[in-house]
Amino acid sequence: MSTAWEIQVIKYYQQYKEQEQVLIDNNNLFGALTHFRIARNFSGLAEQSNKDELAAIISSTILNNSLTSEQKYIELLDKFKRRYKKELISATSKILWFTDNKEEHIIYDSLALNKLSKIKGSINTKSHKKYFDFCGKWHELFAENEKQIKAATNRVKDFYLTTPNFKDSHIDVMDTLWFRMRVLDIYLWGNES
Repeated sequence: MSTAWEIQVIKYYQQYKEQEQVLIDNNNLFGALTHFRIARNFSGLAEQSNKDELAAIISSTILNNSLTSEQKYIELLDKFKRRYKKELISATSKILWFTDNKEEHIIYDSLALNKLSKIKGSINTKSHKKYFDFCGKWHELFAENEKQIKAATNRVKDFYLTTPNFKDSHIDVMDTLWFRMRVLDIYLWGNES
């Protein structure tokens, strides 16, 4: 009998296998920008010089080991605002998740924001504070559901491993914390009320 969390695990595993795994394995930043639907925020990416500039902006932040994850978010958000004249809250979170640390950066998305606000209360702050308020509420919800998500992930993994002819050397991705965190993202992005 499947549970709501098992359905989310299956949805994310399918998305991971069909789209994200190859991007992650190949460290394909520009493919990730397209996948996360944020490439449109960075003008002129058809030209190599603009791609190089964006990659340099990102690298200068993520390679700065003296910064905490929060400081990296603020610095990259500020750099994007100066360069692209927009406050790219969602794009910044997605880029840091992809390029820096999948367990320290939460993906901010308007769909997730709307559903999280319904569950945990509204998020009314501005700028990077909005992102950090979102992350706080996201972490609360994850903590409340982590055991169920982990159990559902284990059940789905066991099901796949006992299915005849199932072959996937990457199934162990389900054992990672960041995979389970993405399961919550999938739930928040869903269309349920």
